[in-house]
Amino acid sequence: MKTLRFEYTVTLISLSSLVVLAWYYLFLMSAQPSMDMTMQNEDSMNMSMETMSDNEMEMGNITEDSMKTNSMEMNQTKSAINFLMMPMTGQWTVSEFIVMFVMWTIMMFAMMLPSTFIFLNVFRLMRSNMQITSSPLLEMIIISSTYFLIWIFFSLLACTLQYILHNSGVVDMMGAIQNKILAGLVLIGAGAFQFTSLKDTCLEKCRNPLSFIMSGPIKGYANVAYVGLQHGVFCLGCCWVLMLLLFVNGVMNLLWVAVLTIVVLIEKMLPYEKLSSRFLGFLLVGWGAYLIFI
Repeated sequence: MKTLRFEYTVTLISLSSLVVLAWYYLFLMSAQPSMDMTMQNEDSMNMSMETMSDNEMEMGNITEDSMKTNSMEMNQTKSAINFLMMPMTGQWTVSEFIVMFVMWTIMMFAMMLPSTFIFLNVFRLMRSNMQITSSPLLEMIIISSTYFLIWIFFSLLACTLQYILHNSGVVDMMGAIQNKILAGLVLIGAGAFQFTSLKDTCLEKCRNPLSFIMSGPIKGYANVAYVGLQHGVFCLGCCWVLMLLLFVNGVMNLLWVAVLTIVVLIEKMLPYEKLSSRFLGFLLVGWGAYLIFI
């Protein structure tokens, strides 16, 4: 019992540290100036250098070599903070896709890891009564890693969707849908999903992890991984529509990310799960109707 409690404490501290680092990364990324603004400044500097006469450059004590040096320094700076900059306007390339995939993955960790702590604690409590548990720490690592795999997969799909929408001009530089009618339809669709049986089933599995864990035998690490993957899929099924709401107010709107994180925690932790889920559904449908008709 004491060993397993210690293992859970170590896991909790480790995952909490990841959550804090993830939110810190999102804060830094959202606070950085856009890549395009940096490029525009460099272009303006180059144009100024080209249009200056030799006399003007001499009078201002500006040399072509110094301008080139400044340009090189700016390129080095951009390269150094590339992963802290969200691609803005223009067509995305592979480099922009990689940056945004990293951002989506870290954002999913920041939003979804806190909701897994209850499941991990229940798993620890159940396994503490079993003599067959040989390596508690390894089991906790395995079952935590399954969530990472699920949300990395979802991040890849979400980033691909944003890539298509961005290059098609559907979303703006912050990842927000530009057409309010389309945004309204997304909200109404997300609200309607709150009333479906799929939502109820997935939410019930997330809110009652003990019955889920006890539904089958756990013999060996393969079973531990299978249980984690199963529960991770239910977690994804419960929240994937809410994650798509990031496109309504902007993928890089840090306040909106925090609001959706709180919504996920409310759905999974507060009592009367169907009441909170239905209430959220009515809010989303009403918001969507407002955008479309008003």
